[in-house]
Amino acid sequence: MANTRSRKLRNLLVTMGDPAGISAEVVIKALVALAERKQPLAQQIARSLRRECVNLTVVGDAGVLAEAARRLRQSIPINTLDDFATAWVAPNALRLFAQSQIDMRRFRFGVPAYGREQLGYLDFAIEQAKRRRIAAIVTGPVTKEAVAVLLPDFVGHTGYLAEKLGARHERMAFLTPDYLLALQTTHIPLRQVASQLKPAALLTSLKMLHEAGRARWAGKLPVAVLGLNPHAGEHGLMGDEEARVIVPAMRRAQRQGIACDGPFPADSFFIERVKHYKLILAMYHDQGLIAVKPAFPRASVNVTLGLPVVRTSVDHGSGYDIAGKGVASEVSLLCAIKAALELMAD
Repeated sequence: MANTRSRKLRNLLVTMGDPAGISAEVVIKALVALAERKQPLAQQIARSLRRECVNLTVVGDAGVLAEAARRLRQSIPINTLDDFATAWVAPNALRLFAQSQIDMRRFRFGVPAYGREQLGYLDFAIEQAKRRRIAAIVTGPVTKEAVAVLLPDFVGHTGYLAEKLGARHERMAFLTPDYLLALQTTHIPLRQVASQLKPAALLTSLKMLHEAGRARWAGKLPVAVLGLNPHAGEHGLMGDEEARVIVPAMRRAQRQGIACDGPFPADSFFIERVKHYKLILAMYHDQGLIAVKPAFPRASVNVTLGLPVVRTSVDHGSGYDIAGKGVASEVSLLCAIKAALELMAD
């Protein structure tokens, strides 16, 4: 086993997400799995934490986490922190920055009432990233409705992190066991997608995927580009965005040494052709995620490209319908932690 003294100590910070959802439950389950090291996935993560000399900490609410542990009948220690450790610590306890103190006498699951707390956990992580005290952020799910009460323009982690961390260009992407898929547009109405597609923005996405592929797979890999319209426009019969916007961006990328193929019809791409690509660019949210999520339930990881810090996230929401019932799965959070460790090592 690797000697942690040979590596520089780094910190990975998990944000708890919405207290009223399943976030605290999956955090408890994930940390218990890491402490017990019975699951193969947890064993891999524990080895990586030691080998890469990474400390895993959580920012959230001690009371909500303790309630989740009580409901799950888990006795994992919850140790509150004033600062990051100066030496490597084995993941045998939940080490917590308690950034809220929710009144547990009034606490309720399944209500969008804790926007300030969710934002506080995220802002704490952003501040640590700005101070270069953490190398990665793994985010639990937030409830946009709750946060938007405070910030009406809030539409999710990705844009907020980019704005606060000074990233000029960011892309929401999903890392699966087979490929990395980036979204050209994300949380906008479908009717606005076509107008948001610009050659320069597409070129930026192709560059970011190209660089991510080189870091992840150590090679110059081609990017598969999906068309916007049915049958990729059918030579203009079903739309001209492919010829007018997408292909010009691809040609510019190719002149800059970035290999890219397509645009491919999205309806047939994920049957066989996908097996030949590690990098994929989808034009809009559901075009990419309708393919990713059924194929890799709980195993796909939300990754933000273009930030100065590694950021991964679970691929599920706050789960109000099952919050507090003890049935939520920790697998997605464990996969997000594993992906963050791998990206930190790239």
